[in-house]
Amino acid sequence: MSAFIQTRPAWRQSISGLIILLTVALVACGSNATSTPVTTTTTTTTGSTPVPQPQATSAAPKVVSARDNIVLVISHQPPVLDALGSGGGIAQSVHHDNMSDPLTWQSGDDQRIVPTSATTGWELVGPSKWRFSLREGVKFHNGEPWNAQAALPSLAILASAENDNPSYGYTGGYTAEAVDEFTLDINCSTPCPIFPNTAFFANFTAPDFLASTTEEDRARQNVSFGPYKLVEWDFGVSITQEAYEDYVPAGDHFEFQKPVIRDVKWYFREEPQVMAAMVKTGEADIAWDVGVDAIDTLDANQIKSGGSAETFTLDVLSIFNPETSKLKVRQAMAHAINCQEMIDALYGGHSVCRGNIIWPGVIGATESNTAPYSFDPVLSRQLLEEANYDNDTVLRLVSRGTRIPKQVEVLEAFQGYLADVGVNVDVNIVEVQGFLDRRNCRAGQAVADFLSDSGSTADSADATLEEMQAALAAANERGSASCATAELIENEPSNETLDFGRQITYYLNCSKAQSPFCDPSPGGIQEQLAPALSASGDERKRLLEELADFTHEQALFLSPFDLPVIYAVDPKLNWEPRFDRRIRINSMDFSP
Repeated sequence: MSAFIQTRPAWRQSISGLIILLTVALVACGSNATSTPVTTTTTTTTGSTPVPQPQATSAAPKVVSARDNIVLVISHQPPVLDALGSGGGIAQSVHHDNMSDPLTWQSGDDQRIVPTSATTGWELVGPSKWRFSLREGVKFHNGEPWNAQAALPSLAILASAENDNPSYGYTGGYTAEAVDEFTLDINCSTPCPIFPNTAFFANFTAPDFLASTTEEDRARQNVSFGPYKLVEWDFGVSITQEAYEDYVPAGDHFEFQKPVIRDVKWYFREEPQVMAAMVKTGEADIAWDVGVDAIDTLDANQIKSGGSAETFTLDVLSIFNPETSKLKVRQAMAHAINCQEMIDALYGGHSVCRGNIIWPGVIGATESNTAPYSFDPVLSRQLLEEANYDNDTVLRLVSRGTRIPKQVEVLEAFQGYLADVGVNVDVNIVEVQGFLDRRNCRAGQAVADFLSDSGSTADSADATLEEMQAALAAANERGSASCATAELIENEPSNETLDFGRQITYYLNCSKAQSPFCDPSPGGIQEQLAPALSASGDERKRLLEELADFTHEQALFLSPFDLPVIYAVDPKLNWEPRFDRRIRINSMDFSP
């Protein structure tokens, strides 16, 4: 056992392994970026890419629950309840997953993209256009009718990068138009062959309510058409919801049925041990993320484990800094980390080490480009010597305040492993805004600085390769962009879309503020992004795999590992965790 990690009690053997490893395996077999379930038995073809339509579904069998109320406890309340507002991490389940139904949804059992109460199907009608068929008979919680015109005001907000909404980072920009009362076209700003796979945070607010209220007024309200509606928000204490009587189910899908649990109460408690104790004593029926230390306080049948669709990693600044810009230095750091020891000691072995920020099942991932780096400190020291590493260098590691269980211990372990091979790291845990300021001061900021200094008003995304090259040269000469960043930044990239396209957009892109990497050379990575993002089917898979191979070979991320989620549950609650920790209460019921 390393001196950098103290031994922790092993998790109980009865806890199941992460279900994420099982569910993504289903996706990995024959996944296709444009295979979209819809509602007819015909197939629409655009170019050479077939797009299966969703199959009609039959009525679901009647579910009976022994109880019609439930109490849930999470670590913090959502920042807002508005369906169009920021997600708030775990707390997004309060409003996004239970009071709102999005345009599309990833099924919790096999990650199919399925219709919701908002939609009955969709088809690709052009490289940048998707046509959605909307479900009839749906009403918002205030009685306003749902149709194509009602969707437009919300979509206009969600399609903009100028506001803090949870959807834009997945879908990118687009315009929406009503074709007829229940037909909606989405016109993407760039080719979008997997748009339905990215639209699971595209929620809606009643248009008249939206037009008559300010953003501040909407922050404490939710007027959407999900299975539950808001009753009361006791700020800082609890949120009360009740079943929406006029909810329209989406066929027989288990996550889109009328609720059999009527009354819902959410409580907010910061301490995992307190959350677990509430389930132990019967004060609550489900709590997440209770973490490793709460395990020994619970009975075996009160524990369930699931995935978060995230990896934990340190991304490495491969620009600006003269040491981390060296490939062999990054490789040396990757081989210095004993990832398996960390997850064994800190997470009871219930996680998986990765050599990338994606896992098998994500389009672009392979066994080889996600394989963990070997723990080899002898090789690390050799690589540092070959790179002529300056041992007086102190690398800055920046992390935001508590984000994951055992976060401090993980960061200290990273620091210790790196120090052992001669890489000195200064760990800084800062408040959220300070963290964001440093994270967003990378490639895109350097490009923005150059454009501004040149008198240009162009956006970083519109910069030419020549401008990107000049921006990178200028920033490297002075050692940074115009603001303070760090050589190592904590990151939890999420893979809900099951597509590496999301990651390359943010982390291999010279125009993105948070990108630690930038290659604007002719024919380089920057020029490879757009073709990969616009491709579909086997071509998309091939191009994304090449970029994932590059990310792995370049050691751009230090020893990621999957982030597990541990739930405390009432044994009588019938429910299984998803791969991404989202929760739909209308999929739950209680046994007697």
